[in-house]
Amino acid sequence: MRRWALIVALLLYIAFAVMDVIKFPSEIYKITLSTRFIFVIIPLLYLNFLYWIKPPKSIRSNVFLMLIIYLGSGLNHSLIYYISELNGFAFSELGIVLIIMFGCLLLVLPIKQASAATVIILSVYTLVKLHADHQLSDLLFILIILSFVTGICLTVSLVGQKTIYQNYLLINKLYNESITDGLTKLNNKRAFQEQIERLTSIAMRDETSIGLIFIDADYFKAVNDSFGHSTGDDLLKKLAQVVDAKCRRSTDVGFRIGGDEFALILYGADEKTLESVCQEIVADVATFDLKIDKKNVQTSVSVGATLKSKSAKITSAKLIELTDQYLYEAKRKGRNQFQLSCL
Repeated sequence: MRRWALIVALLLYIAFAVMDVIKFPSEIYKITLSTRFIFVIIPLLYLNFLYWIKPPKSIRSNVFLMLIIYLGSGLNHSLIYYISELNGFAFSELGIVLIIMFGCLLLVLPIKQASAATVIILSVYTLVKLHADHQLSDLLFILIILSFVTGICLTVSLVGQKTIYQNYLLINKLYNESITDGLTKLNNKRAFQEQIERLTSIAMRDETSIGLIFIDADYFKAVNDSFGHSTGDDLLKKLAQVVDAKCRRSTDVGFRIGGDEFALILYGADEKTLESVCQEIVADVATFDLKIDKKNVQTSVSVGATLKSKSAKITSAKLIELTDQYLYEAKRKGRNQFQLSCL
């Protein structure tokens, strides 16, 4: 939306500059054209370049530059009005109204900064009017109208900004809930699919290693059937804590991808690190302090892991397939162990 507002503003100011050439004699438009280009057209061109070639990361980006454009537009209007008065040319009051609407509404500036800039513009405009010997009653009437327009524009802008921010928070909350497992608070299967595809592609592009670990609780159905789902949930929560504890770097991500199935992505890990993490997971789960009626419940996991080396070319689907094979290899060989492969 703001991109198009900037384009419209740029086209309008170019049109106004052309009108200067048509309407005013050279001694006037030479001054007004130079100020338009320096304070308005060049910054608008730069902003359009930024917004189309390199979009801003937030709505607050480039606030200072937009304030300069707003101030430049308003002060330039006062300058043109002043020169026109000195030379006996009629100059419409509508321009200042359009500038206020542009600065307070279309630029979506922070309310405090927009208000301060508007006060400066109106103060300079008032001084120019007073210097031109305008009647005080007429000047007060114009200022009341301009203040009313400013108030409406700032109110609309404030309500719009709050609505956008609230919608952003809601969308962000809904998205986070959609990729989070309700029981363990780890990332869920949807998040796993997104992350493994993205990170595998990046790893192949940048020739970086990536490790994938699958963890499956041994005899989880028997725990549920013998001790109840509440105990099963406690076991899953403890498993999630183990997985989360192995995410020691910002590039390590843990997931619950099924009932008793967990996954761990270690981006940039080496074989030694991957093997160490697998060993720790098996050892940690084997020593769980899970008791029912003061009796210890024996727990263990089977773990399968695959390391894609820096030079290996492999898709995310193939990486998942191989890791799954090694998980079931660990189960076939007696469980409570891990199987690891390096590509």
